[in-house]
Amino acid sequence: MSDASKPRVAFLHEATYSPDQRIHMIVLIEDILKASGIEVVHLVSTDHYIPADLLFVHVDRSIVSPEARSFALHYPNAINAYATDIRKARYIDGLLGRNDAHDGPVIVKTDLNYAGQPERNSQNRVRTIPRRLIARAMRLLGATDYTIRTKSDYRIYDSLAEVPRHYFGEDYVVQKFMPERDGAKNVLREFIFLGDLHYENIERSSDLIITEDEHVSCKPFVPHPRLLAMRRQLGLQYGKIDYTMVDGEPFIFDANKTLGLGEYGDTTWLAPDIHGMLVCFAGELIRLIDSSRTEPEAYAQYLPVG
Repeated sequence: MSDASKPRVAFLHEATYSPDQRIHMIVLIEDILKASGIEVVHLVSTDHYIPADLLFVHVDRSIVSPEARSFALHYPNAINAYATDIRKARYIDGLLGRNDAHDGPVIVKTDLNYAGQPERNSQNRVRTIPRRLIARAMRLLGATDYTIRTKSDYRIYDSLAEVPRHYFGEDYVVQKFMPERDGAKNVLREFIFLGDLHYENIERSSDLIITEDEHVSCKPFVPHPRLLAMRRQLGLQYGKIDYTMVDGEPFIFDANKTLGLGEYGDTTWLAPDIHGMLVCFAGELIRLIDSSRTEPEAYAQYLPVG
């Protein structure tokens, strides 16, 4: 634990992390922590233990190594220590096999998060990630008609029968396509959370595959029980779950534990409600730091079952 006179938070990143890359929401939370008198340190390996009141595992990879988890658990409070695998085939709703019966459109995505781009960024530092995952990510670069290099390359087909056989391998997932409509626009819902704080961020777009378009709102809300169950299943204490509402139930299609700033990358501007959420998240981290000194197991409710 750090000196009681100055609380300390340590962030554990992938080996390719650079402090100059202000591309994740966590950097704005970090700014608020520093302004509140919290010392912040960054780690890019598990070779050396630096005492801290709280370790935040912020590794931008679909799979986090067992070594990173073991390292994190040496700290009195470890955020996302158990969020070690967010490959889509583990959790998405409406996962389809080639011989399944389904009438309706389907979407093809990579099993790895964000089209495998984070893993490809690690190819020159393969010791930080299993070689088999690097190989899977690099296969996605193949110059074929089936290539999915980025999220914008995800494919929508009118029926399961139209999906090329190539996509029914380990590198991809085929999922029922279940959009939510609001008038002429499509809706993306994001359940964003840290600790005890739950927010719903809503975006709208004319595009079927929504990344960023029209920001609607970001407000505290009471999550549907299925969202809370999925958060616990994935071991997430910080992150987001993407979904649409279909017949009153969430249809889950993505999860992330290293939230990006998107079009606001490398800036300090965000929609006021999103900025307000990040201020509250910083306050939640400060609360967890305090609890780590008095109640070391205060975060146990967010650990995965089993």
